Amino acid sequence: FEVSPPEMVFENIVAHEVYEMALSLMNKDKFPQVVKVSMESSPYFQLMSSNNAYRVVLPGASAPVRIRFTPDESKDYSHEFVCVTARERIVVPIVAIGARAVLDLPAQLDFSKCPVKHSTQQTLLVRNVGNVKARYQLSTPSPFSVVPATGILGAGETLKVTVTFHPLTKGDHSKTLLCFVPGEEKIHTKLHGEAVDVNVGLSTNSVHVDTTYITTSTHRTVFIENRSNITAHFQWKAFPTEERENEVKRRLKLEVSPKGYLLGEEKGSYLLLQHQELVASSLENAMRLPLRLRGEGQGPLVEFSSHTLNIGNVFVNSSHIHEHTGLCWLETQGALGPGFVPPSHNSRTIAMPLTEPLPALSSRGSVTVPSLEFDVDEINFGEISFGFPHTQCCRLTNSSPVPVTFQLRMSDDGTQPAVDSLDQIRREGDPSWRNGIHFYLEPKEFSINPSQGTILPQGHQDIEVTLCSNSVVDFYRRMLVDLEGFGKGVTALVITARYQCEPVCSCSWQGAQGQGLCRGKQPQAAGEKDRRDGGHKQPVPHRW
Repeated sequence: FEVSPPEMVFENIVAHEVYEMALSLMNKDKFPQVVKVSMESSPYFQLMSSNNAYRVVLPGASAPVRIRFTPDESKDYSHEFVCVTARERIVVPIVAIGARAVLDLPAQLDFSKCPVKHSTQQTLLVRNVGNVKARYQLSTPSPFSVVPATGILGAGETLKVTVTFHPLTKGDHSKTLLCFVPGEEKIHTKLHGEAVDVNVGLSTNSVHVDTTYITTSTHRTVFIENRSNITAHFQWKAFPTEERENEVKRRLKLEVSPKGYLLGEEKGSYLLLQHQELVASSLENAMRLPLRLRGEGQGPLVEFSSHTLNIGNVFVNSSHIHEHTGLCWLETQGALGPGFVPPSHNSRTIAMPLTEPLPALSSRGSVTVPSLEFDVDEINFGEISFGFPHTQCCRLTNSSPVPVTFQLRMSDDGTQPAVDSLDQIRREGDPSWRNGIHFYLEPKEFSINPSQGTILPQGHQDIEVTLCSNSVVDFYRRMLVDLEGFGKGVTALVITARYQCEPVCSCSWQGAQGQGLCRGKQPQAAGEKDRRDGGHKQPVPHRW
């Protein structure tokens, strides 16, 4: 048997279209033969006749077989058709080729000679000679680059891409431009270019600057000549090579004004020099052009009218400004006022000021604390009774030129809250009416309002001092003033009071383990009023 064609190929297929192709089975034997045609089940390929069917083919005759193909995507497919006779088994491959994107690029792109550190561009045409759109990706290593690097190119369309050659070193450079399309082989384009220096130079390699006074400037003119046919960019550097600059660039920071000029073709420019050592680095040249600078700075002769500045008394955290006269002499200029800057000899541009040590000036002064005053010499509460609060006022004035933050405290006072008789009166069933009042700690008999705050310069603060006596003593205490940042007990106010004991009793004080009792006559009966204490009952205090 002979099968024709030996391979079935469906080309340029489109999704969901129906394709059919026929092949013939020819019997080249002298006798009739039985042939079986079959094909594995497939959603895309179908026999137009019965599968696994037997046919009798006469000698010299042929039997046609038709195959239908229905793709659901525009991609490649493959399958097999099998013919079996008594003598042989013939396999016929079936191949379907989807529509393809085929990009056409030149095999080589030559940039010839180009300036080093300069960008040279060429245009490259990319054509899609296939029958479907192509998603492409272009890439190339440095010193070459390409834009756009990615995109979509329709069937039959042409795209212009820009290839840039930017060499950083002299010599030949050869790289490969790769074009990648998914599902297809990569396309290679050779890139070649030669990097050369441009003709840029300095009018001189050394500049000597005259002696220059501090705060004045002197300049000299140097020409940078561009003899090439391209625009040359340059910068001033501090080091002869880029490798040396990279080593010390974090330690040295030099500034030159201006940092760079743009030179037109076949033209020159000049630079106002400062007192530095510089190297002219053309961005289009691999080698830097050295320019040696020399100059000497001359400082003025300066002295103060006196060697000591007496500041006097100053307050902490306050600012004081004192003027001091200084005189300045320049070599041939005579006496000048303080801060005078002589005119430049031949320049209107301020360059890098030099520094010169100035004469020493000693200063002296004394630091004092802020001044606070009370409006009274002392607070005298007079005669007081047990448990009855008494309040008096005073004023604290800040007569200093700085604000102060104060805190008030008593020189000797307890911590347990004092007993207020008015509170006791409201509690008729309180055990203290029968057993007396017990103090386990010293009572806190003084209260100050406000006890802390800030007083502005030349300002004042009114203070209320309340005494609620729970002790059978005559009071002589001090209200101390602490100043934040200055000290404790900066000033104080004396507070006095005399305890008024009941006529019906005598008072005594015992030690730490005893009791302070009011002894004498028996306490008055409930409901009986005492004329001396405003007609109120008064519980007997017990201490500890």
